[in-house]
Amino acid sequence: MLRNMRIERLTRDLSLQEVADELGVHVNAVGRWENGKTDPSSQNLAALCKLYDCSPEYLLDMTDERKGTAVAD
Repeated sequence: MLRNMRIERLTRDLSLQEVADELGVHVNAVGRWENGKTDPSSQNLAALCKLYDCSPEYLLDMTDERKGTAVAD
């Protein structure tokens, strides 16, 4: 289960359907992402990050930090 993805949605008092409508995907897709059954495409992940104003790593439960920091090459 992608805990942070679900937390972000619930914190904003959004339903699965509202997130699906915002991203232009089926409601079941959002549910599968949150349950960890499938991963969102890079395009959908970017849209979720914009919607929730957080980093991809946070949404994918790779960190507890909501905002990532860019690393210079």
